[in-house]
Amino acid sequence: MASTQSKLFHTLLKLINKKGFLRKQLAAGKFDSYNRPEPPSGILKTCYVIKFQINGRNVFTLKPKNKNFASKHILYLHGGAYVQGFNRFHWDFLAELVKRTNCNIVAPDYPLAPAHTYKESFEMVSALYHHLLLTVNSNDLILMGDSAGGGLALAFAQKLRNEKADQPQQIILLSPWLDITMTNPGIKNIESADPFLKKESLQQAGKLYAGSTSPDHYLLSPVYGSLEGLGRLSVFIGSNEILVADARKLKLQAEAKGISINYFEYANMVHAWMFLNFPESKRARQQIFDLIHEY
Repeated sequence: MASTQSKLFHTLLKLINKKGFLRKQLAAGKFDSYNRPEPPSGILKTCYVIKFQINGRNVFTLKPKNKNFASKHILYLHGGAYVQGFNRFHWDFLAELVKRTNCNIVAPDYPLAPAHTYKESFEMVSALYHHLLLTVNSNDLILMGDSAGGGLALAFAQKLRNEKADQPQQIILLSPWLDITMTNPGIKNIESADPFLKKESLQQAGKLYAGSTSPDHYLLSPVYGSLEGLGRLSVFIGSNEILVADARKLKLQAEAKGISINYFEYANMVHAWMFLNFPESKRARQQIFDLIHEY
């Protein structure tokens, strides 16, 4: 049963019509209202933050301040429907990741639509990944992303496999957006329960990101790509988010191929609930920390 806190949050999202926020942003062509393009100053209390550039874009490395840092590096790709940048929830989550795992986190401010398409996003992430491989063993690399960043992370891992490049040790996807076509028939049965995401708005944002490329291309919708030959795959998803339809599809695809997948579907949870402060959020974050420590 969902916690009281999560039920109240669900009600709040409905009252403020959170589902309509992206539609309004798309209509206005303004997507940076909630952006925090750089780590807030409070994070400096627990992390060292180093900023550098790849392909003319900012990249932030968050390092633990204690001396017992781990050799693992997490390449983190933020969500935001491919049109929105970092927000405060991202930075808070990344700071907690550093604190609880002692890993180094590398978080790029990758190009976004409508100014850019997926091609520029992949160019930057690829350049950054290969830059990391100069000093970090791929067995010490974890690829992680939420929402759109989760879709980008899986698609990028598939691209690396196709290019016969070194795979990251793990791929951890948080409420991933796996199919920008949003044509899974299972969405229809879930959308009324989702107070956060609206199918048509996501389709519109996806088209901006895709440019002239068909939205069912695996680099845009990795649910259409192969899962073979990838790093260890883990998925966290809520049953009350429309993206769960394609997460379930991904799970079935993996099982049909005999591919091991850590699949965590939380009943009654909404999009990106793991960033919040519910009992379910804390439990999911602990599972994420355990995955990082385990492999």
